[in-house]
Amino acid sequence: MDPNYSTVEPAELEGASGSGLLLKNVYALYGRQFWRWFAITAPPSLLASVVLLLSDQRARGIYSGIPRGELQYRWAEIVGSVVVRFGGFFISWFLGCFALAAIATATNGLKADDSNEVWRSDSYQCAREHFGALLLAAAFTFCIFVAGTTVFGFVVFALIRVVGWAHFAQFSLVASLTSYVIVATIVSWFGMAIPLILSSNMGVWKALKKSVKVSNGYEGFLFLLVVESLAGSYVGWYAVHYGLTLLLPRQFQYTAWCGWLVYCLSILASAAVQPPMFIGFSLLAANERPDSSSLPRTQQSADVD
Repeated sequence: MDPNYSTVEPAELEGASGSGLLLKNVYALYGRQFWRWFAITAPPSLLASVVLLLSDQRARGIYSGIPRGELQYRWAEIVGSVVVRFGGFFISWFLGCFALAAIATATNGLKADDSNEVWRSDSYQCAREHFGALLLAAAFTFCIFVAGTTVFGFVVFALIRVVGWAHFAQFSLVASLTSYVIVATIVSWFGMAIPLILSSNMGVWKALKKSVKVSNGYEGFLFLLVVESLAGSYVGWYAVHYGLTLLLPRQFQYTAWCGWLVYCLSILASAAVQPPMFIGFSLLAANERPDSSSLPRTQQSADVD
């Protein structure tokens, strides 16, 4: 079988009344075309890491330039550092949305009609064609995520004031991960918006509303995708980071190039486990498209590399 062909048929998705069959389809497609998905997610992940690193260095530079004792008088610099840091977060978030759009293009065969043309689009062609809509969708979901984490931050702060840090400290990591998973799961209800925008030329707000409607009954499926993404990222990152630290000779471990090598490989390991969540969003959106009963549109692969 040509690895560029989608392995999930609409009949399978339409018959999936629960999350189990859909989850099985996600990992079947992920396993059969692993390198294809990795080639899509790796570049945005590396670029996002560079953006985060540069924004963090810039924000730290702004703070380091403020003399001690004058912090309360330098609101312009403080606001500037916050804007730089959150700007880096948003650009990274947008790059993730771009990767989702590319995976949706490949998963749902959105560029299958290019097969008879001399010029063929790449995986990101649909994303570029809908750049403005993707930017707006990314901004909305990013704001939802920031608002959710802020609310949980206030909840945690209130708990600390009630029980005291000494009693809460041992649960701080669990509380942080729990709040992250809850907020990310809520944001995942909007995850089908981008595939819907690409496949149906749907307006952003309509796609966001449709995405929430599509997620109804699949909350458990989306929760599992979020947990897999979070757990896989942590496991992949730390496995590569500490694995290479143990394997590489000690004389190499303290060189600058070794640190950057371990850092980049850790990012790539984390990127390798992200596609299942994006594939799940794409398949769930494809199942709700008006033309989802049409076999050629969803069975054919996107002619992308």
